[in-house]
Amino acid sequence: MYLITSAAYIPSELQSEFGHLPPSFLPVGNRRLFHHQIERIPAGERIVLTLPQQFQPGPYDQAFLQKRGIELLFLPEHLSLGESVVYALNLLEFDAKETLTLLHGDTLFEQLPSGSDKIGISPVEENYNWTCYDPSTGLLRPSESDNGCASDWIINGYFSFSEPKSLVRHIVSANWDFIQGINGYHAELPLIPESCDDWYDFGHGHTYYQSKSQMTTQRAFNDMQIRDQVVTKSSLKKQKLAAEAHWYQTLPGPMRLYTPQLLEAVEHDERFTYSIEYLHLTALNELYVFSLLPAKFWDRVLRACCRFIHHAQQFPVESGPTLGQLFGQKTAQRLAEYGRSATIDLAVPLRVNGQQHLSIYELAQASESALPADNRAYNVLHGDLCFSNILYDFRTGSIKVIDPRGLDLDNNLSIHGNSLYDLAKLAHSIIGLYDVIIAGYFNASQHQQELLFSITENSVREQVMASFCQMVSEQFGVTPRALYAMQIQLFLSMLPLHSDRPDRQLGFIGNAYRLYDLMEALEK
Repeated sequence: MYLITSAAYIPSELQSEFGHLPPSFLPVGNRRLFHHQIERIPAGERIVLTLPQQFQPGPYDQAFLQKRGIELLFLPEHLSLGESVVYALNLLEFDAKETLTLLHGDTLFEQLPSGSDKIGISPVEENYNWTCYDPSTGLLRPSESDNGCASDWIINGYFSFSEPKSLVRHIVSANWDFIQGINGYHAELPLIPESCDDWYDFGHGHTYYQSKSQMTTQRAFNDMQIRDQVVTKSSLKKQKLAAEAHWYQTLPGPMRLYTPQLLEAVEHDERFTYSIEYLHLTALNELYVFSLLPAKFWDRVLRACCRFIHHAQQFPVESGPTLGQLFGQKTAQRLAEYGRSATIDLAVPLRVNGQQHLSIYELAQASESALPADNRAYNVLHGDLCFSNILYDFRTGSIKVIDPRGLDLDNNLSIHGNSLYDLAKLAHSIIGLYDVIIAGYFNASQHQQELLFSITENSVREQVMASFCQMVSEQFGVTPRALYAMQIQLFLSMLPLHSDRPDRQLGFIGNAYRLYDLMEALEK
């Protein structure tokens, strides 16, 4: 049996950025940490995840955990780690002769150790409040804040026990002290140390960001590496990366406050490579999808995003693509491409959640007619200003933007365009819930010309949407109806770009109809 101990909330330094979450629910790689933890556990093993008693997982998280057969055990929030482990084991029915594997909820391993009566240890160079491991005795002790650990080894959150009842007895005998309970167990049944180099610690502010950067490099392979505070991107798609680097290089000086520093850009025979500084900041998509932050926090974020667009407008140019080219024409071209392989007839009315709707072609035409008037105002443009490309600095209340498009409609290098498009991409994440779909928090199924669709929503996001619509109306003169229309166009135009994910394509279609219903409701 595997017991993931996540019954306490994350420390205050992380709560200020993610809200009141248990550690296994932290965002890592556009998923919650428990997704990664569960993937590493061998198939067929019983998995129990402890959570704080007052914590309520969202419906999509609950559905995922239930589908995977994960048992949730809600424990009182005042318990120490030792008390929590004993409490959980006393509530659970399990074979006393079966090996118990404990995993701390804030840890992750690329590959879990195996076997019984083992303890995971890792080398560390930093001085932090770790639990230290003495290799000469096999005993544990808390680190001393001034002196750190006497050895270079700390425990990393992996434990396996052949005699779980003995573990309970020793923790109780040690007055519920988890560390001393482990030492007592070790005296009776020696624990074999297992060195783990591929261990990620998400339990503290600085280790959270370090672990995320290490994990990104581990999984991105040659396309992106993060090393020594430098992000290096490399690709065979030379034009795409050259455009991104060119955008950083030619951005007006005052606008560089909104970007990481460009360190290097090199074109090779087959690849293009550039490097920027790595910032220990969280992307807004992870905050919007996974955090439990209040609506007032998001007002500050929205103002920071609008400031970026206002500053970009201070660097105008004379010409650029029309809104018709950016939306209507591009959407029509993309729908024609999607229609060649679609299982839905784009010209026939679609029934969505039991209600008869326009055909997809008619939906595109109806939303195109509601687009904002073309102001033909051109200036500095990011080009893909969605939440996944915006990093938020909690200390300064400002944003940094990454991964600009840097190309015009003819794929020529350009840092300019119409700010209405940046507003549309921003609304794509806020109103359109694009990142929610990418994270998988939706359901969509289709049978002929019938579509069932649902997406996770909550009261905080509804408040954020309302605040954003009001802010954009007041500051940029764009009505909510026009914002909804641009979202519909964007979702329809993205369909052929996600041909590898038919489920996501259905989600985009269902979401486009959701947005159309909301747009039409504004007129009532």
